[in-house]
Amino acid sequence: MVRRLVFGLSFAVAVCCMTHNASAQERLALDLSAAVPAVAPVPAAGLTTEQLPVTFNSDYRRPGPSHLMRSLYVTTAVMQALDVHSTLSALNNGAIEANPLMTQVSRNKAMFIALKAGVAVSTVMAARNMSKRNKIAAVVTLVAINSAYAMVIRHNYKVAASGR
Repeated sequence: MVRRLVFGLSFAVAVCCMTHNASAQERLALDLSAAVPAVAPVPAAGLTTEQLPVTFNSDYRRPGPSHLMRSLYVTTAVMQALDVHSTLSALNNGAIEANPLMTQVSRNKAMFIALKAGVAVSTVMAARNMSKRNKIAAVVTLVAINSAYAMVIRHNYKVAASGR
């Protein structure tokens, strides 16, 4: 992309800096051979590897996560944040933590938020590693996890609204 931009800008500057007045037909038939430098072929016989030209393909980019995976990653983080909010809302309205593993952690707000942030990050990283080998399994796993958290969040908000 950068090469195309540089070439396009240099071509536009070259066209703008033409000093002679060309007719409309001459402008349409521009000779681009002078704008693109010719690469002379190098015979490979008798050359060492240090003398051979090194090429780097700057157009190559590691493929990142797809739009679906990105949206699932964001959804996972949002679900964790909503779980924190719904749990703290329910606890503030007199509810008790039903999960025995989270009873002690949910009493300390900072520790609870940090734990949920860690769960979100570890879930996203595990799904990212899984998607490198099997994208469908990663998608199904994240959808299942996010769906389970959606049900937990719904329950927490119901408990918070009832004021138990």
